[in-house]
Amino acid sequence: MTPQARQMDFFDRHVTHAIMEKYGLDDLAAIRSFLQSETYQMLLDRETLLYTFSPLVIFELWEAEKVTGDPRNSVYIREEC
Repeated sequence: MTPQARQMDFFDRHVTHAIMEKYGLDDLAAIRSFLQSETYQMLLDRETLLYTFSPLVIFELWEAEKVTGDPRNSVYIREEC
């Protein structure tokens, strides 16, 4: 079961805004980048429990994915923590 539409809209808005602010992307490019990311797929997966985190944490996962190629390199979910 995936997170509800209301939850996803909340994350879409906040994470997209953070992407636009930090990287200067327009709204369409920012939302596309987020929706096409592995981070977003992980957010949709109820088993990861990512929907329980702050949008700022989800943004950091997205950013870790863009920099390293894997959102699991985020300081929030690295295994060595």
